Amino acid sequence: MTAFEALPDELVHQILHYLSPEETLQTVALFSKRFNRVAQEPLLWRYYCKSNFKYWHSSHHFKEKLRGKLREVNWKGLYLLRLSRNRRIAKLIDEIISSRISRLDKTEKICLYGYDAKDYLLSQCRIDDSAEDVFARRYYACTALDSIHRSLAIEEWAKYQRHAARRMDDEASTSDKLSCGMRLERALGAFDMFMLHDNEGDLDEISELLDNMASRFRDYCPNFDLMTTRRKAMTLASWLHANNMTGLSDPTEETYRYLRNCLIGRALRDDRHPSLPIISAAIYSCVASRLGLEAYPSALPSHVHAVVLSPLGVSLDGVAFPDGESQHRESMFLDPYASDEEVPLEYLQTFLHRLGIHSGHTDLLCPTATDMIVMRTAQNIRASFTSFRTSERPLAQLIPMIELNRGDWARNLQPALYSMIWASIMMVPVLPDNEEDMRWDWQQDVRDLLTYFYEHFPEDAWLIEKYVCPMYDSFVTPSRRRLDWELPSKRVRDQIKEIRRVDSMRKAPRRRSQLAEGIKVKYRVGQVFKHKRYDYYGIILGWTVDGSGGQYSWEHSAPLRDSWRGYSEPFYRCMVGTDGADHHILAEGSIEAIDFPTGAGVAALPPEIKDLLPMAGKFFKRWDSEKGVFVSNLREIFPED
Repeated sequence: MTAFEALPDELVHQILHYLSPEETLQTVALFSKRFNRVAQEPLLWRYYCKSNFKYWHSSHHFKEKLRGKLREVNWKGLYLLRLSRNRRIAKLIDEIISSRISRLDKTEKICLYGYDAKDYLLSQCRIDDSAEDVFARRYYACTALDSIHRSLAIEEWAKYQRHAARRMDDEASTSDKLSCGMRLERALGAFDMFMLHDNEGDLDEISELLDNMASRFRDYCPNFDLMTTRRKAMTLASWLHANNMTGLSDPTEETYRYLRNCLIGRALRDDRHPSLPIISAAIYSCVASRLGLEAYPSALPSHVHAVVLSPLGVSLDGVAFPDGESQHRESMFLDPYASDEEVPLEYLQTFLHRLGIHSGHTDLLCPTATDMIVMRTAQNIRASFTSFRTSERPLAQLIPMIELNRGDWARNLQPALYSMIWASIMMVPVLPDNEEDMRWDWQQDVRDLLTYFYEHFPEDAWLIEKYVCPMYDSFVTPSRRRLDWELPSKRVRDQIKEIRRVDSMRKAPRRRSQLAEGIKVKYRVGQVFKHKRYDYYGIILGWTVDGSGGQYSWEHSAPLRDSWRGYSEPFYRCMVGTDGADHHILAEGSIEAIDFPTGAGVAALPPEIKDLLPMAGKFFKRWDSEKGVFVSNLREIFPED
């Protein structure tokens, strides 16, 4: 008998914690009947599930299972299920990278696994630089992960739809009426999800950060429960302010409009915790609610405060109201963004007078429902986007306005505006108050959303079908239908079918050897260039000699045997460092390729091109330091480049 076999079951069980589940199954379980029995122990497989997978689809109810009885769950079966899904996802990712055919379909299949796909996708998003297809693997893994993140954000906002569809009785609590079926931090954290990518800070983690913040405050103030409501509110405001948990450390007209200030998850994770007044008030309210206070954001025009309510029948200072006023409660205002002092009611009334609001103060000086806080945040994101777009300063000075992490500014531009449009669509009740209400504003938002979806986020087709199409059918009255049997969403569904059809098509390749005599294309796919006139850098994605105009030339890649009438020079489709978009069309004479010395790595690339690397994987596998070009992943279309 070996020394290992002589060990008691408990020690063998502990040793197996240090082996991979595969080794346990393929090696240890085959030693003997005894080791096979130990290797099947549910406690061991629960450990494997917990330690090998961080993220779980909500359908598993994984946290509840951890708290439940051990033998009520088939832990080994659960682990093997996740393992088989990882293998399926890995196969789909490999197929997506190897061929452009049916990429959207394969990406959607990954997305339908939800958070069961996240652990594997994160491993691919962070794959080592030495991988042969490092850029492509990172890009397509992140594309699927982004769509999964957006699905969770939209589902969070969809709770408002279900809330609005049911009638709230008069006995419903103030909290239930104002929450609109959503938790404040999750409703705001949904914006973070659109720009989360492969970073930490999803909805559950945002809640955990707030839980930890409340716990830290409890440790700081052990006598908190003995205080009056006013004293509690002031003490919390003072603690948040002293620890720089709210507000901006360097508020200027420029820094105020930074995108990161609009995101509650970013504010909580950042060492400096930068946040706009609305996010500061939300952070205060979320922490206060964990401490037993009833606090809400109060969205006054141009500024957002926090309002704290006293318990029913008791004043803020702990004095009981006279008989007959048992339902009465007092309120107080705070400005977590700017100070730790109570804001006098008279100051707020004067503030409203200065804005030209001389009546209706009671309606304004009250808690604001969560759906309106979401819409106000969406407007702030639009303002950040507009400030970035309209500024005439050099790009290098503008990047901090939209950047969340180093090198990610370009891939946050479109998702930021996309999140704002989705929020505008979802924060509308499913059933109109008036059946003849055409919801013109909503339909305009839908048109904007579809434009962004078609151009930037085609992998979200499943989300459009799940959320937008049913709402479209509810909001557009029968009089708008061309035929009685035709749903208003049919046009949208038909367009999605066309996108999927095109995605599954094999495009005719473009070969230099098939160009008409006398026509030459100077530059190749993957070369880095500099614009001769405007001095910005970019990457060549494709070329045509059919002219710069026409969707057909770029999207359908017709064989190029004859020159087009009026031919002057080739045109190139490019990704440029001014905005990260990949649809710029430039004439050959306006660009000049950059020659890199042999052995020049990614570090030699211009800063603007380095910032494009997260998006470059859509077209390229890696950077070839010997040739000084990006290695094309477009061989099906440009086989000779």
